[in-house]
Amino acid sequence: MRSNLAIGLRILLGRAPELLHTLPRDCYTKDIISVPIGRRPVFIVNHPETIRRIFVEDREAYPKSDLMVSTLAPLLGEGVLVSGGERWEHDRKMLEPAFMQMRLQALFPKMREAVDDWLCRLHALPSGTVIELESELSRVTADVMFRVLFSQAINGEDASKVFNAFGSFQRHSPQFDLRVVLDSDPLRPLPQAAELQLEARQIRGLLEQLIDQRLMRLAQGEHFIDFAQAVIDARDADGHAFKREQMIDQLAVFFLAGHETTASALGWTFFLLSQQPAWWQRLREEMDSHLGEAAFEFADFKRLSVVRQVFRESLRLYPPVAFLTRRASRDDRFGKLRVPKDSFIVVSPWLVHRHHAHWPHPDRFDPSRFDEEASLPGTGTYLPFGLGPRACTGAMVAQLEASLILCEAGRRFDFVPVAPEKVQPVTHVSVRIEGGLPVKIHAR
Repeated sequence: MRSNLAIGLRILLGRAPELLHTLPRDCYTKDIISVPIGRRPVFIVNHPETIRRIFVEDREAYPKSDLMVSTLAPLLGEGVLVSGGERWEHDRKMLEPAFMQMRLQALFPKMREAVDDWLCRLHALPSGTVIELESELSRVTADVMFRVLFSQAINGEDASKVFNAFGSFQRHSPQFDLRVVLDSDPLRPLPQAAELQLEARQIRGLLEQLIDQRLMRLAQGEHFIDFAQAVIDARDADGHAFKREQMIDQLAVFFLAGHETTASALGWTFFLLSQQPAWWQRLREEMDSHLGEAAFEFADFKRLSVVRQVFRESLRLYPPVAFLTRRASRDDRFGKLRVPKDSFIVVSPWLVHRHHAHWPHPDRFDPSRFDEEASLPGTGTYLPFGLGPRACTGAMVAQLEASLILCEAGRRFDFVPVAPEKVQPVTHVSVRIEGGLPVKIHAR
């Protein structure tokens, strides 16, 4: 553990606008780094035991950071992704029946329908057509979530408007910038750009229209079994329902989290496999052996071990969320380091997943490290979906959806990147490929 002025200065003076490109080597080898400059102290935490304390044992002392909340609040309001304390506890309990609607086996047919429609669109393209694969993956994962949330496909006019607005919000959301962190005041969070606030209002207005349509159809005697209906039907211990704005909050959370992270992870998975033909071959051999000409079914999810290993390794190298940030709500200590109240705490899956103390050859793409017989590092070293009670509730949904898409698209098409040498990560809402991923698509 160390307080290192030099590390902080190297980060601050880095010329690259993307923080992932300026993090010095020490960030990948040290346990805890304090950056002792700026308006507030910043601590970058890579130490597994300290991470577990922040996210599990002492989580109430480390709420979501003010910068993270102020960035997403215009869109998500007080949804469970950004709320804290009693509000989070109350809403989380109310949403339990909705989470039950997300049982994997019940969701699978809706996933299957969305993916089948997407594959039909791809088959209609001439061989060699250049497509932007990240956008395609965003659309199919968004289609899955729309069917799960609202029981409707995304090709409808209202659904398409929501999808396009979310895409614009994601592109315009600010990158994680340590310069902004060091200059921030937790008592006076900076307002978001007017453009971003406008996009957030548009999305929320569209979601409100979808809720109104649902309520009107319910009044006409129709019945629905989906996530939106579970949110509408939710009641707390006193019998109170969510208010309209609160419904919008929760639906915005689950649409954003439900498609954005999966699309991010799949984009990187397809790119990594395009650069690793031996692993593509192993993956396709497993598909041919287990599936043959048959469609991927729910029971195949646990049978395809190589698919699972490849996706987990992709999540390790390119976690959808690069930086999980918290605020110290009281004075504390990390070992010998004093942590003043309102310090900005950074737990970075990007760093932890590439840390030399946790992973052998951390920069190497090696799915075999997730073989069932392999010895993995302990809790707090693999965080693609967070950790503790506030970890992503849809983690298994994302893994099932990704396995389905990877199998069905991967055995039907080759996706050849047009300019693989230009692929670079960029952090917005999730870790994306800067400029997207143009590929040539060839039917197999």
